[in-house]
Amino acid sequence: MTETLKMRIITAGVLIVAALIFILVFSTPWFAVTTLILLVSIGGMEWANLVSLKNIRKGLYVAWMLLLAYFAYKSVTLSWFFITLGFLWWFVNLVMLLKYKQGTEFYKNNPLMLRLSGFFVILSAWSAAVILHTQSPYLILFLVLLVAAADTGAYFAGKSFGKNKLVPQISPGKTREGLLGGFIAALIVAFIGASVLGLGEGHFSSFIYLSAIVALMSVAGDLFISLMKREAGEKDSGNILPGHGGILDRVDGLIAVLPLFALGINWSAIQV
Repeated sequence: MTETLKMRIITAGVLIVAALIFILVFSTPWFAVTTLILLVSIGGMEWANLVSLKNIRKGLYVAWMLLLAYFAYKSVTLSWFFITLGFLWWFVNLVMLLKYKQGTEFYKNNPLMLRLSGFFVILSAWSAAVILHTQSPYLILFLVLLVAAADTGAYFAGKSFGKNKLVPQISPGKTREGLLGGFIAALIVAFIGASVLGLGEGHFSSFIYLSAIVALMSVAGDLFISLMKREAGEKDSGNILPGHGGILDRVDGLIAVLPLFALGINWSAIQV
């Protein structure tokens, strides 16, 4: 076993234990503070680095993000505003990703868009996480497992059967076969989750449909963060997690689907 692989396994183990504590043991206020530090503060700094903000400008960028997060925590209306904004942004961005052509200078010529998008992405994801945790910590745990299943299934299916590239101009390693494998793995987790959560017949199918859309949408987060790193000439978003890179590297799929999942759960009136 190489030192790099050993480090990745140790870090992954620590992350799993920490995530379980944050989600299932912490009360919502403590969960909000913890995720504020990890996602908004550290994730915000990583985003600032990827969009070429340095020194005082990076500090001000994260400070504004923290201030808006505070107001969102105090106002449910503002939280839902950020969540809806993030939801709309990801769907527009998904279309842009599918049409992206290698060598284009669109993102480089529009640095303000990338800087503003950090607020949409990070604040919407954090607000959605806090609201979902308020409703039930098990919703957050399920979503983490769902995205992890989609990612893991895609990896192994792609390695075993991958032939047709999904979006080669952004991520040459992703394949359509991998996407299908991840989708199937996510559906299995969705059926198990719906059963364990004890959803009645009226909500069971809605939960499965929502989970299926979430599994597909999680790819957008992975692709966009990959694109940002490529545009910035970086391999990872950061180096805070030994062997795994930065916070954004680990939650790229999750931040894309948190607004969608929160809106879907509340629109469907699913109670856990």
